Amino acid sequence: MAQNGGAGMPGANNNATMYSGVNGSIMPSAGHYSDMATLMQNMETLSGWLQQNREEWGQLQEGLAKVERLSGRLPRDDEQAAQFANNANGDAQSAHPHPTEPPPHPTLPTTTQLQTALSASQTRAAHLESTLATHAHLQTLYEATLTDATERIRLYAFEQQTHTLALHKHYTNLLTQSRNETIEAQLMHQAWQGHLTRLSGNLRAVVTAREEEGRPWVGRLRGLREENRVLRRMVGWEDLGAGDSEEDEEDGVEGRGVEGGQGGAVLERGRGAVMGVGQVQQGQKQEGQQ
Repeated sequence: MAQNGGAGMPGANNNATMYSGVNGSIMPSAGHYSDMATLMQNMETLSGWLQQNREEWGQLQEGLAKVERLSGRLPRDDEQAAQFANNANGDAQSAHPHPTEPPPHPTLPTTTQLQTALSASQTRAAHLESTLATHAHLQTLYEATLTDATERIRLYAFEQQTHTLALHKHYTNLLTQSRNETIEAQLMHQAWQGHLTRLSGNLRAVVTAREEEGRPWVGRLRGLREENRVLRRMVGWEDLGAGDSEEDEEDGVEGRGVEGGQGGAVLERGRGAVMGVGQVQQGQKQEGQQ
C-alpha cells in the first residue's frame, strides 16, 4: 500500500510542476483529474489501514492486560510452584489418608502451558509491534501526503482564482475601452453631422444669394440683347443666333461680378457707337433718295 501511495506521488509532483504556470495561460492536462481521483482513492485506503491499525492496537492492549492479570495471580518461579504443589499435596493427604494421588486442579493451568502461552503472547506482541510500526509509518506517510496534497490543492485553487480575477479585470478593461471608443465615435459622428448640416445650410444660402445677385443681371442682359437685336435691324446687320445669345447671357452671368459703374459705362459706349453707325447709315439713305 505504501508502494501504491508512493507511486501516486511522482505523477502528482509532475502535474504540480506543470501546473505551476497556470497564470501563464497553461490549462490543466487531461490526466490531472485522474491523478486527483487516484490520490483520493489512496487516501481512503490509508484511512482504512489506519482504522484497522487502531483496532489491532486495541486488541493488543487487551491481550497484554490479560497476560499481566494472569501473571499476577500465578507463582513467579519453579520453587514457588513446587512449594505450591507440596502444600497442595499435603493438604490433600491430610484430608484423604489413602495413598492415592489427588487429581490436578481443573481450573489452574500448568507451568508449561503458561510458558507456552507467554511465548505465544510475546510472539504475537512482537508481531503486533512490527505491524504497529508499519502502520505508524503508513500513517506518517498518509499525513505527509495529505498535507502536501492539501497545500498543492490550496495553491492551485489560489492561482486559479487569481488567474480568473485577472482575466475578468482584463475583459472588464476591454469592455470599458470599447464602450469609451463607441461613445467617442458617436460624439464625433454627431459633430460631423452638425458640421455637415451647417455646411449644407451655408451652401444653400450661398446658392440662393448667388441666384438673387445674378437675377438683375440676367434681366438686364436680356434687355440689352433685345436692344442689340433692334439696333442691328435698324442698321441692317444680321441678327445673332440663339447660341450666341445664350453664350452672351452666360458670359454676362459669369461676369456679373464686375462693378456696376464699369459695366454700365461699357454698355453705354457700345450703345452710343451702334446708334451713331445707325444715324450715319440713315443719313446716307436719305441723301441717296434725294
